[in-house]
Amino acid sequence: MKLRHILFIAIGFILLNGCSQSKPGLNISGTITNADNLKAYFDMKSLDNAMQSFANVDITGGKFSFNFPESVKPGIYRVRIGTKSIDLILKGDEKDINVIGDLNTLQKYNYTITGSELSNQFQQNIKGLINKTHDLKTLYQEATTQMDPLVGVATVISTSPASPQLYETYSKLSTKMQSAYPTSKMSSDFANFAMQMKKNYDREQSRYRVRVGQDAPDIVMADTNGKTRKLSDLKGQVVLLDFWASWCGPCRRSNPKVVSTYNKFKDKGFTVFNVSLDGLDERTKKRFPPEQLAVQLEKSKKRWLDAIKKDNLVWDNHVSDLKKWDSAGAALYGVRSIPTTFLIDKEGKIAALNPSK
Repeated sequence: MKLRHILFIAIGFILLNGCSQSKPGLNISGTITNADNLKAYFDMKSLDNAMQSFANVDITGGKFSFNFPESVKPGIYRVRIGTKSIDLILKGDEKDINVIGDLNTLQKYNYTITGSELSNQFQQNIKGLINKTHDLKTLYQEATTQMDPLVGVATVISTSPASPQLYETYSKLSTKMQSAYPTSKMSSDFANFAMQMKKNYDREQSRYRVRVGQDAPDIVMADTNGKTRKLSDLKGQVVLLDFWASWCGPCRRSNPKVVSTYNKFKDKGFTVFNVSLDGLDERTKKRFPPEQLAVQLEKSKKRWLDAIKKDNLVWDNHVSDLKKWDSAGAALYGVRSIPTTFLIDKEGKIAALNPSK
């Protein structure tokens, strides 16, 4: 009798345990005002921000529902409605996700998500940047130390274009991804991405005669009025050392961004030191008879001055030896193409190569 009682308990436990096991699959439902009669799409985002659409449903009465019989793989997803979207960071064990929002404010991340903790964390990261309660530097540090690596990856690739300068962040995230999601395709893809960024960083480092972390070589040149200016005099400020020229189309197109950066940070200890590659190098001089060289040099200097004025480069630190590709400053840093920029920290050390690229 006792044995029979134990058997019943065991059978009951097995049946109860079997019934309590969750079934695979994912349901995503939502209520979005101002979206009636539109379609909702479920997309997966790759590391290069390309999208792969898996399903679409009609929105009726502001409501939609996706029903997937199998769980999704860990990754970065979104529900897209028109040109607006709701980001979902999914680790693969979610079952029922519900989103509520207004189509007109989705771009501000003003929506509510239940059933996906990682999506909530990512949403708070982005809203923090929008509301200026978070900054990128702190956020990236937290991405590699405190966040779930999927949230960290989503945060980094959504807020900055792929950059060799971020290779250390990518590498740390890749290590965490492989530990947390060892069989995930996202982990292997991100590992390859991180390695490529490291290779690009090493290649970029080898292009120049300076390295990140070393003292910035001093540049001593005449400014637009013939006054001698020294890069080293700016120690104590963060300096963008910018090699450019009036005849360089890409340089001129990038100048508005430099101006915007200067205006944003000029009151916080940031400035720009421009080295112009205008003028005449030995190769260019051969195109003119000796008696015309002085005139051609003056014309080149005028184009330099006009470009400074036209592009609103309002800071004072504009220098050039008017030797074009024979520029002493370019040779000192190993500059062979422009625009080329170097970020120099307050201690006068190279902090980044081409930070604006």
